[in-house]
Amino acid sequence: MHDEFPRIKKDDLQSDFPGVFDTALYVGVGIGWLPLVRDFVTEALPHDPSLEVLEMKEKWGALRIWSDTPVVAARLAKGKAEIKSAGVCEVCGEPGYVRRPPPGRYAWWRCRCDEHASDDQRTWPRREVGALSGMMQVRGTWYRYDEAADAMIETAPPEFR
Repeated sequence: MHDEFPRIKKDDLQSDFPGVFDTALYVGVGIGWLPLVRDFVTEALPHDPSLEVLEMKEKWGALRIWSDTPVVAARLAKGKAEIKSAGVCEVCGEPGYVRRPPPGRYAWWRCRCDEHASDDQRTWPRREVGALSGMMQVRGTWYRYDEAADAMIETAPPEFR
């Protein structure tokens, strides 16, 4: 079951960022991620004035933004917002973590703080962090999110075991 909570409205994004969300087919994320969305657009737009967001939704408990921008700086801003969302409650914007349903359980993964997680979700395990957590590749170069710098930093490729 998809629980109800306040969501970002496409109309508000269109008025705040003319042209960026006009062609978006779907905008369906919690208002807790609004600062991340605003930061992404504010950071990306100077590098790609023709920036367009095609879709924005939650996937595996984190924010996903579909944008076909070819501009590296704009793609890094998008990746940063998506990576940061896995530690931000999608309802209120406070620190949270991705809650993964137990094996055999069919439910949406959610990024929630303890206050906004249901009693059931509070018992769910945290998503395990894999080799690519906090990393992304753009045009053959690897980047990782550096929390202290609040930036995507060029890094060595991940090692897989």
